[in-house]
Amino acid sequence: MKLKLTLLAVLFVQITFAQKNCNELYSKKFTKQQLEQDIDFIKAKITNAHVNPYTEISKSEFEKKYTDIRNSLKDGMTQKDFYYLAKPLIVTLNDEHSSMSDFCVTDSIRKSMKVLPLKFKYENDKMLLTENYSDSKLTIGDEVISLNNIPIHEVLETCAQTIPGAMEERIPIAVDRFWIMINKYCYFITDDYNLKFKSGLQTVVKSISLEQLKANASKSQPKKKEDFKPLDYKKIKDYAYLTVNTFDDRNTFTLEEWKTKLDSIFSQIKKDNAKNLVIDVHNNSGGNSAVGNLLINYFSDKTYYTYQGKFKKSKEYADYLKANNKESAEYSKIKDGDYYPIRSRSVTANENPLRFHGKTYIIVGKNTFSSAMMFSVMVLDNKLAEVVGEAPERGHPNHFGELISFQTPNTKLDFLFGVKEWIRPAGNILPNKLIPIKVIDLNNKTREEIVEEL
Repeated sequence: MKLKLTLLAVLFVQITFAQKNCNELYSKKFTKQQLEQDIDFIKAKITNAHVNPYTEISKSEFEKKYTDIRNSLKDGMTQKDFYYLAKPLIVTLNDEHSSMSDFCVTDSIRKSMKVLPLKFKYENDKMLLTENYSDSKLTIGDEVISLNNIPIHEVLETCAQTIPGAMEERIPIAVDRFWIMINKYCYFITDDYNLKFKSGLQTVVKSISLEQLKANASKSQPKKKEDFKPLDYKKIKDYAYLTVNTFDDRNTFTLEEWKTKLDSIFSQIKKDNAKNLVIDVHNNSGGNSAVGNLLINYFSDKTYYTYQGKFKKSKEYADYLKANNKESAEYSKIKDGDYYPIRSRSVTANENPLRFHGKTYIIVGKNTFSSAMMFSVMVLDNKLAEVVGEAPERGHPNHFGELISFQTPNTKLDFLFGVKEWIRPAGNILPNKLIPIKVIDLNNKTREEIVEEL
C-alpha cells in the first residue's frame, strides 16, 4: 500500500493557495459588486481566450450557468463562498488542463483539518479499497456500495461535478482523491464515514488529521526512496533502456541541455552496441513537446507528420505572447475571436550520426500525459517505433493545450485553460485514447522485467 506522499505535499500547497495573505483573505467579505466583477472577469476570459468552451455544454447552457451564478451572489460572501459558486464555469470546459486554484484557509484550520484515512481506486465502474490507514478492520479490494446510506454512484457523480477536466475522467479522479474530496469539496463530512461494502461489512470509519495521515502513510513507505531522475540510461542484455520521466525545459534542462544530454546517452548506446532500444515514458507527465520531437531524431530517420489543430486569437493571449517576447506576426494579423490554423507538417529527419538504427520500443503507461502523450501518439500514428505498455488513465491524444492563466481581481482566485486545440496526425479517430499496440502490465515491474515482456 502506497499513499502518494507527493499528493499530500501538493495538497498542503493547494490549501495555503500559495498566497502570502491567506489568513486575512479567508475571513474577508466582499461586496456583491466585487463578486459580480470577478464572475464577469472569469466569463470574459473564457469566452475571449478558450479555444472552444462549448464542447460539454452549449453556448446557451453556458450563458444560463453564468447568469444563475451571478444571480446567486450576495454582499458579505467570502472567497470560499465565491469559489464554490464560480468553479462550475471552469469544470464544464471539458479541458483536461483547466483548473481553478483552491480557496484560502487559515493556518489553524489547515492544522486541524481531518480527512478520511482510506484510499480507493476506480476499476470496472467499481470503487475498490486500496489502502487503509484507519483503526477499522477492512479488506483491501472490497467494493464500496454506499456512504452514509447514499449509493456510492450517486456520491461520486455529485463529487465529480466539482472536478475540472475531461468529463469521463472526473469520477476516477473523484475516487482517487476521495479521502479529501468528501470532506472539503462535496458532502463536507468531517468525522463519521458510514461505509457499506459489497462483502456485507458495514462500519463507521473515523477521520484523522492530515498530519496523522501523513505519519501513517510514511510507515508504509519503503525507507529508501530513489531521487527523481529526468533521464536515466541502463544497458539490459542487448537492450538500451532509456527512461525519460519529463519533457520539462524550464526547471529541468533547457532545450539545448536536453540535446547535450541525449548526445551523451546515445554516444554510450553506440559504444554498448545495443541491438534494441527502449524509451520509457510511462511516468512522464509532459513538458515541452519540442523535447519529444528532439528525441524522435535519435531513433527514427523516417519522414513523419506532426499534430494539427487550431489556435484562437484573443487580446489576452496576444498580450501574453508580447510580455514573453513570443509575438507572432501571422497571429497578430488575425481578428480577435477568429482561429489561426495549425497545419500538420511533414518533418524530414536531420542527419544524426548518433541515431539508433535497431528495433525501438516506446513504453507508455497510466501516467503518460500531455506532451509525453503527444510524443507517443506521433510515434504510433507515423509507425516510427512500437508503442507498448498500458493506456494512460488521464488525458487524450486530441485535447486542448497551450495554457494561459488569470487571477480574479478581487477574490484572487487563479484559473487556467487552453487556447489551442490539438488533433493527432491520424485525425479525429475514436476512441480518443492512446492505445498501445501490445499491452504490458507495468505494475511494480522493474526495467529488467519489462524487457522480458517485449
